[in-house]
Amino acid sequence: MEIVSMGLVVIGVTIVLAGTIFFLMESFRASVWWGLACLLLFPVQLVFLIRYWGAAKHPFLIQMLGILCILAGPILVGYDALPAVW
Repeated sequence: MEIVSMGLVVIGVTIVLAGTIFFLMESFRASVWWGLACLLLFPVQLVFLIRYWGAAKHPFLIQMLGILCILAGPILVGYDALPAVW
């Protein structure tokens, strides 16, 4: 079961990376300045997401799907497999 969990995490990271690249492509499509700002400053990505929701909706949802896969991996194995933080 741990292999399936690790596979979900790897797939999730890959999906998030693809969504991030897609998001940067959309920001560069809007303007070179938006693209550079989104590439270098994270808070600008949130502004771009709100301002250009029509263009940024699909990349954002792809990233959320990847995060869901990343979170589903450890939940699938169980909380006992997670390292103790406290």
